[in-house]
Amino acid sequence: MVDLKVLSFVLLVLQNTLLGIVTKYSRGSKYNATSAVMLIECLKFVLCMLVVTYIKGGVSASVTSVQREVFGDREGFKKMIILALLYAGQNTVALLSYDYVDVATYNVVYQLKIVTTAFFMVLLLKRSFNTVQWIAMVALMAGVAICSTARPSSKDSASSSLIGILMVVGLAVNSGIAAAYLELVLKTHKPHQTFTNPIDPLWKTNIQLSLISVAATGLGVAHSALTTPDFSFFEGYNEFTYGVIGLQACGGLIIAAVVRYSDNVVKNFGTALSLVLSSLLANYLFRTTSPPMFYVGGFLVVASVFVYGDKRFHFQAATPSAAAPVIKPTKDHDDLETGHSIQDIKAEETESFLSQRKDKD
Repeated sequence: MVDLKVLSFVLLVLQNTLLGIVTKYSRGSKYNATSAVMLIECLKFVLCMLVVTYIKGGVSASVTSVQREVFGDREGFKKMIILALLYAGQNTVALLSYDYVDVATYNVVYQLKIVTTAFFMVLLLKRSFNTVQWIAMVALMAGVAICSTARPSSKDSASSSLIGILMVVGLAVNSGIAAAYLELVLKTHKPHQTFTNPIDPLWKTNIQLSLISVAATGLGVAHSALTTPDFSFFEGYNEFTYGVIGLQACGGLIIAAVVRYSDNVVKNFGTALSLVLSSLLANYLFRTTSPPMFYVGGFLVVASVFVYGDKRFHFQAATPSAAAPVIKPTKDHDDLETGHSIQDIKAEETESFLSQRKDKD
């Protein structure tokens, strides 16, 4: 039988690697990032509904299930609104931070999210990591930072201020909070009603979050349309733009699958590994070269992935405490025991579009 943990991890690495290449091709035209993010959320909703329809065996059964379990779960929607607000804050601060910090500094400081994610997993979920695993995460953070600064930079030459660095640190902290919070919701939230053959929490959560996100991004698009005289929803779109949108939408669901069968730390390792692979592939496709320091960073990334993934270094559950009892999975959520969040779906989308914007400025 296929190991879903391994499969989801491999798909994540492949998707992020391909996304890096397609994004590079898409930068030939400066497209409307606001409408693109909205389309990503719409596509994620459609994909989730298609999966639910397939599982339920028909459109009628899937619509009935979504009405009862998704829209009927008001408490679940409230929790997703909190998560959506965290993501909205993430995107807003990310947009503002580029006025105070250069791209290289942003890329380096933002890698703190690798450690903050683990920290909030310990704080909120009572996870436990051993010393070797912490070292692997720090090595991963250093490797990604080195790779980011070693790659050819854009025309951006702006200096970084203290307030800009603090904003990026805040982004990294928010990233960790959002990650741990969603896992907490996945493991503790129980709808008031129980249903036979319920929708998998993976798809239910994504449907709820995508609906909220579509509404939020729709307001942003409407505001742009009303305040921009020459506004065009599909401004600058080409075939590669649609490729980015499709890959981002699929990436959100793949990340959710990693969440379902693994955890957010593993997701961070997967995206870091794809950074190295996409850069190497770009060197081949675009006939470019990477400086020696890039390979040093790449070695740290690959080494940290193998060290963290070695079974001898797997983390173990923390000892239960009276102040914060360990969350135990229910029968319906046995395979969520090591699940984590869909964190950074929004943050990574923003990073991709911001990177494109900075290269064009």
